[in-house]
Amino acid sequence: MTPTAILTEQDVLQEAATALQEHERLRVAMRDSETRLRTLCRQFDAASGSRGFAPHHLAQACKARGLL
Repeated sequence: MTPTAILTEQDVLQEAATALQEHERLRVAMRDSETRLRTLCRQFDAASGSRGFAPHHLAQACKARGLL
């Protein structure tokens, strides 16, 4: 739809439903990604003998090793 088109309530609600579904899908994906990163932090702690690694620490370690 073009921004200049006059939308009915039904049109707006249909667009909103699509946007809300996409938003929820992305929210779930972000939560899953954060869970995976927390797991990897714990695994890195165990593998390296360190403690308290956070996702930003993993990013720094990956960059330092040329992985990112």
